[in-house]
Amino acid sequence: MNRKQIWVEAKCDNYYKFIEKIKYVNINIYDIKYENKKIYLKLENDDFEKLKKYIVSYKFKKNKDLGINSIINFLKIKKIYVLCLMVGLIFFYFLSNVIVKINIVHENKEIREIIKEELENYGIKVLSFKKKYSELDKIRQKILDKYPDKLDWMEFEVKGMVINVKVEERIITNIEKEDKVCDLIATKSGVINDILVNEGELLVNLNDYVNEGDVLVRGTIKYNEEDKRYTCASGKVYATVWYTANISIPFYYYEYEKTGKTKYNLVWEVDGNKKRVLKERFSSYDSSLINIFKIFDFNLYIEKEEETKKIVKEYSEEEAINVGVEKAIESINIKLGEFDEIIDKKVLKKTVNDSKMDIEVFIIVKELISTTQEVTIEKNEEGNE
Repeated sequence: MNRKQIWVEAKCDNYYKFIEKIKYVNINIYDIKYENKKIYLKLENDDFEKLKKYIVSYKFKKNKDLGINSIINFLKIKKIYVLCLMVGLIFFYFLSNVIVKINIVHENKEIREIIKEELENYGIKVLSFKKKYSELDKIRQKILDKYPDKLDWMEFEVKGMVINVKVEERIITNIEKEDKVCDLIATKSGVINDILVNEGELLVNLNDYVNEGDVLVRGTIKYNEEDKRYTCASGKVYATVWYTANISIPFYYYEYEKTGKTKYNLVWEVDGNKKRVLKERFSSYDSSLINIFKIFDFNLYIEKEEETKKIVKEYSEEEAINVGVEKAIESINIKLGEFDEIIDKKVLKKTVNDSKMDIEVFIIVKELISTTQEVTIEKNEEGNE
């Protein structure tokens, strides 16, 4: 009969003294370890009380279970993970005949959208059942027949729960090409602070003030007041531009704090779409996910829901100003392009009204103000430009 074995731990300053005491106790010791002034004994669980009774000068405590008992205890502790694993395997069994991902292989977004819409019309979409190859071939031919001027070739490749759709676009080459003559003009008024010209004749300098619509770089190259060459002006011209933003900030605001209450849920995800197994138990909570099962684009998560409650807080005057300035910057950033940047800011005016503060913020921006404008060049009687 197999008896349950455990590890017992006790503090021990003198290993040899402890061994002398253990010799007089009728207890089966299967293993002994000594490290960091602690003694570890491997013995049968039934002998634990006997050990404490006969060697009273040491305080013993159970350390960990061994063998099958450790596995049983592990399963008890990790039962939610085991349950989730079983649910994941069941999901996998039922999804083995379901499409979990569709890859449309083509670099042109318009072509991908056309194929996606047509596939959905024929019932080929995520979480739908897979079709036979003969059905897919008929659908393929129907799509090609519908778009003869856009599609040249198409093929389905089924790999497990994933369908790859390979497409070749029909390219109609346009052999007619007309060279353009164009200028770079200012889209806004400001002071020039940076210039990069690739093509064309530069008409402005650093620190020049320009108005909206002014020509910055000309596509007509002149020499001695005569047109010598034509091109499409290209490059980038930046200017210092000014904005004013008016923002209202309430002194009272809300924050959410955790209450300490926690619940768990199961979440499954297919092709980026997540669904909860159980309904939400808290009206307001923070959520975090732990992935416990993954195959292709199917994921199973444990969701930890931590309840939160709404707390009313109040800004000081200085805090309200700082928040207002940040909101003003955010409102201006929305209007700016990838290469634009805010270089300075200043609060011009502030007014306190009841429970809010109104501020006016002056913002200075380095902004790309050049854009291309095509120019019509008249030809002379001989047919030359």
